[in-house]
Amino acid sequence: MTIALIYTTGLLKTNMPLAKYISKQAKTDIFNLKDLSRLNLEAYDTILFGTANKSGKPDQPVLDFIGANKDVLKNKKLMLYVTVNDLSDKSLEQAQAIAEIMGIENPVCLPKKGEGDSFAPEVDAFIATL
Repeated sequence: MTIALIYTTGLLKTNMPLAKYISKQAKTDIFNLKDLSRLNLEAYDTILFGTANKSGKPDQPVLDFIGANKDVLKNKKLMLYVTVNDLSDKSLEQAQAIAEIMGIENPVCLPKKGEGDSFAPEVDAFIATL
């Protein structure tokens, strides 16, 4: 199965280290929408989107990308992770709202940071499902 991880970064670029870690561990191709000039979606079976939680809304470039590629994406397995500050009920509800906006089922919430400089155990558990 070939996987493309497509993400975007805001001003603080908090999603970048997490996206790179997931991509390296899961052996996916990785694309930052801020730097993307071309992407052949036909080459991938699964598209994994990464977005920040903007109070229950995804990053706009991800929404724009989905809108511009909806015909190709309808034939792909779509997955979503949402970066959150914590795994509170509110964050989980907001991630579900983001997934509904994007048309993707079963979002996964991933904390931006774990202990020290490492990622939270939930990140490795998610990677194991890919």
